[in-house]
Amino acid sequence: MSQNIRHLQPVANIKIVFAIILTLLALYFIFSGTILGIILLGIALKLSLRNGFELDLEQKKYRKVYSIFAINFGVWKALPKIEYLSVFKTIKNSRARVITAEATLGFEVFKVNLFYNQNQYLDVYVSDSMEDAFKVAKHIAVVLELDILDATKPEQEWINVTSHQ
Repeated sequence: MSQNIRHLQPVANIKIVFAIILTLLALYFIFSGTILGIILLGIALKLSLRNGFELDLEQKKYRKVYSIFAINFGVWKALPKIEYLSVFKTIKNSRARVITAEATLGFEVFKVNLFYNQNQYLDVYVSDSMEDAFKVAKHIAVVLELDILDATKPEQEWINVTSHQ
């Protein structure tokens, strides 16, 4: 597994298609000399913006990532002294809108967090699959020599992956 772990929020394909069309239209208007092109370009960039997190295990750094059309931005910071990492289950809400009707849908996701200073944490990874979340958590735990708190069940349990080396 890679020494860099990156997780970006997913963006709907229709948003990406719409952002590309708006970008092309914006470029046309910019080269035509109208200010409408700049406005459309701003809207296209906002539609394609993705937030996320990147962790460099080798250099022990992290950054919050902002990605626009697969170009990543963010400032690297030194990783604080991590005490443990946690995998837990939560509900992610998503809104669905059709003209005048709106519904909030919830679906289960698994998050991996790094805890430091007793109660502060960094969101590192989100997955729809518990197996995938634990695979990433175990990789991080081995590299950083940490224990994992399995908070996916009502009875939390500690997993020590470094003693099996």
